[in-house]
Amino acid sequence: MDVMGWPARCGIGTGSTVLLMADLTRMAWRARRAGSRLGAELLLDAFLGAVGPAGTLLVPTYNFDLRSGEPYDPGHTPPITGVLGVAALAHPAFKRTPHPLHSFAVAGGGAQAFLEASDPSSFGPASAFALLRRNKALQVILDLPLNDALTYVHHVEELERVPYRRWRTVHLRVTGAADGPESRAYRQFAKKPGHSNRLHTLEPALVSAGALHTASLDGTEALIVDLAAAHEVIATDIRTNQARRIHAFSRERWLRDILKPLLGREPSRSARMLENHAARQA
Repeated sequence: MDVMGWPARCGIGTGSTVLLMADLTRMAWRARRAGSRLGAELLLDAFLGAVGPAGTLLVPTYNFDLRSGEPYDPGHTPPITGVLGVAALAHPAFKRTPHPLHSFAVAGGGAQAFLEASDPSSFGPASAFALLRRNKALQVILDLPLNDALTYVHHVEELERVPYRRWRTVHLRVTGAADGPESRAYRQFAKKPGHSNRLHTLEPALVSAGALHTASLDGTEALIVDLAAAHEVIATDIRTNQARRIHAFSRERWLRDILKPLLGREPSRSARMLENHAARQA
């Protein structure tokens, strides 16, 4: 298994901006069956080497489940996006971007611009997602369906002001600074009750537009998305097709969304993970 050769087979070269997502569980299992080893660090180093010092590599380290009133510590809140994000935050080459709900571990020559992105919305015009489009980033998705990985859709939805979302404010207690916790407000263009994203019919449109292609990497399927080209496909669907390729409504989901707040909520997974980290350090 030639993991170091995978980036080139995905079309990644020196100077590229790459957003990398992967489900390492099945990949590592297949590697063991083939008599090889595949760890998160090896995958990160392969893509870091491919983009080179002038390129930029990002890995999602999201905590989008955080709710108003909950704490967030950029240095200690583990991401809920899997082991690749955890490994990236532990890697000396990476730093974490500032937005609590949708942060990235970022490394490389273009990292500073992402670290300085200060939009109060995860997906706003001055967000990290806007920089991905500006930098003509490629998203490499390993062993994951498009529906679970193309978070970029929400950036286009926000810019196009889709009618099935509405603004809400999330107030978080951001900790980790030298002067103690600070209450900060973040904007979220959240789905209205009953609505959800469904991207299975978007995939053929992306392929037709040249915004998506696939590669087989020693048994692992890779989806490679040109995010700037995908942006135009998604925006066109919103403007001319009522967003039918990216979103759906169901009465069952509406009822569940309406009833959920009435049933009471436990702390988010992200808040519990931070609490567990603090308990281990005590």
